[in-house]
Parts: sequence; structure tokens; C-alpha cells
Amino acid sequence: MGDSKLYTGYGDRGYTQTVHNKHIAKSDDLIHLLGTLDEFTSSLGVAKAQLHDKALYSDIEAVQKKMVGLMGELAGGEPSVTEACVRAVEELTDKYQPRGFSGFTLPGKNLVSAQLDLARTVVRRAERIAAKLLPMGKIHGVTFTYLNRLSDLTYAFACYAAEERRPQIPAAPGSAEVLTLGLAKEIALAVEKRAEELGKQVVVAIVDDGGTLMLLHAMPNAFIASRQIAQDKAYTAVSLKMPTHVALAESRGGTLDGLTPTDSNKLMLLGGGEPLIIGGNVAGGLGVSGGTAEEDIAFARFGAMYLEGRLNL
Repeated sequence: MGDSKLYTGYGDRGYTQTVHNKHIAKSDDLIHLLGTLDEFTSSLGVAKAQLHDKALYSDIEAVQKKMVGLMGELAGGEPSVTEACVRAVEELTDKYQPRGFSGFTLPGKNLVSAQLDLARTVVRRAERIAAKLLPMGKIHGVTFTYLNRLSDLTYAFACYAAEERRPQIPAAPGSAEVLTLGLAKEIALAVEKRAEELGKQVVVAIVDDGGTLMLLHAMPNAFIASRQIAQDKAYTAVSLKMPTHVALAESRGGTLDGLTPTDSNKLMLLGGGEPLIIGGNVAGGLGVSGGTAEEDIAFARFGAMYLEGRLNL
């Protein structure tokens, strides 16, 4: 690195530079557009960091990489966006647009979907800035079209993420069709390690496909109350065959409208319960308790995806 610094002595005095302009005001619309696209890329990154859907993760990352070329183009570099890029985004939008699409849906069904909806609003803002630059010849027409299509794609991403899809993939040849105690221990230890990295103390509970407790794993200093809560989350996830935070949403006007804790009060409609999938079937349930609702959801998803990776699904 030598003596190079990331900062300058006077904060650039409100100016920056592009390939062809060495002294351009940071308030210029072109710089505003570049900064907005940087914000868009970062917003996608927040959503991507919470994802367990490998296909969606890969497609979002491809968009992020394309943004590097687009921003280079806008800064005066070589053209990056072509008509083929526009068609590729349209095809990707068709892939993720939900069936029976009938218009706008309210953002916020889950964290990933909400972050992708936020990214959509950022790229919409980029499109509005680009609309001012287009008549001045500062961006190409195909680039403007591309930005318009990106907002549609990001919305399709958000709709897809809101559906909490889990692909029904056949088990790997020779793999078990049941959740074994050995696998349950591996999942619990993986979640514990993840919680330790984040400075959290949680309880992990795993039940079999009939809702019977297989394993209860409490980290030191975890809340005593979390032991029963984690078990109830695991039971709920396997009983309803869906994540517990999804069950909560569905109990409020959805397919489970009016559902309340029943079955000896074992149903727990708090985030942090995930069904465990083996061979495309629900083989058990995982419950995590001890953090915030968002943290418990993330830990439970991490455990469920650990199982998928462990079985090479």
C-alpha cells in the first residue's frame, strides 16, 4: 500500500473525476446517478447476504457484477450495455415473476423480500436521474431501457423471495430419507458456531417428522425460557410444514387465518422455526430461540441450509 491514502486532505472540495472529466462537481446528475447505482448494488448485497436460495443468490450477484461495467460506462469507459443485456434481463424477469401476477403487492413479507423491494426503489430513482441525462446525450438509449428493466427484475426478485420457496429436489443417490440423530447434532453445532460468531447464546431444538424431540442443545447462558420456546418452534415448523414466521403471517388473513396456539399450546407462531427437508419431504423441524425475531429466523434458516448442503441437495 505504501503511503497511499483512501482520503484526501480537503475532502476533494466537492469535486471528483471521471474518465473524461477531471474536475466534475459531486452535485452533477451524472455523479448522482453513479452514486445511486452504487447504492443499488449495495442494497442487493444486503439481500444476497441473507439468502439461502442458490439460484436467486447467483442471479443477484450477476446483476451486481453487471453494475460494475455499467458504472464504468457511465464514467466514460467502454460501452457495457447492449440490446442483448436488455433481453437477458427480460428473460430473467419472466423466470422470477410469480404465476398469477396481478399487480403491486405490499412490501415487507420477509427480510429478504423487503430488502429487494428497497433495492427496487433505489434503481427507480436511478432511472429518474437517467431520464434527465438522456436528452443531453450523457447516457445511451439502450442504457436507459436497461435501467427500466432492472427495476422490473428487482421487483420480480422481491416477489419470488416473498413466497419462501424451497425447491423440491430429489435426494442424492444413497442418501438417507430420514433425519438421523447424527445429522441433528451436526445441525445444532453448526447453528451454535454461527451464533458464537455473532456473540449470541441460543437454544437449538430438533424434532423428527412426527414432532418428537430428538435433540435439545442449549448454549451457556442462554435463556431458560428459550428451551421450551425452541422446542415449540421446531414442533410448529414440522406440524405446519412451513417456517414459523410464515405461519404467523398466514394466520393474519392468509391460509391459516385465525390460527392460535393449540395442541396443548405447542404451536409457536414466532420466527425461528424451520422445516428440515430431505429428499423433497419434511423430515423434521428445527427451532432456535434466544435472539431477536430476525436473528432467530436467520439462525434457523442457516441450520436448514446447512442440512441441504450436507446432503448435497
